[in-house]
Amino acid sequence: MTARKPRSTRTTKAAPAEGDLKVTPEEGKIESPVTQAKPSDPVNLEVETKDEEPVAPAPAVAPEKLQTDFREKLANKNTEDNVFVPSNPVALEKAAAEVAKEQGFEFNRGTSIGARLMARAQKRL
Repeated sequence: MTARKPRSTRTTKAAPAEGDLKVTPEEGKIESPVTQAKPSDPVNLEVETKDEEPVAPAPAVAPEKLQTDFREKLANKNTEDNVFVPSNPVALEKAAAEVAKEQGFEFNRGTSIGARLMARAQKRL
């Protein structure tokens, strides 16, 4: 057996010949404006904060109080403020059909919701 030469992973590149070498002219130097600026006093980048002690959070509200507040709000719901709750469905349908007729669109299942909202906004009930 003969000793083998280990394969190398490097590739050797030949230097370019004198005729193959291309020299590109330097179009112009781009100089950084930072290096051109005149030195000035150093700027303080640190943000100074007040030294305050942490404030204790407000005490938690009792769950019973939260439950009673929610129940009161649900019991006192006002339907006047909610435009999606009809006050009188028959009168609302008639007013919606009237609005659709005046606005010039067909009153059908797809346009009835918009007509109802327009009738409620115009207070035609």
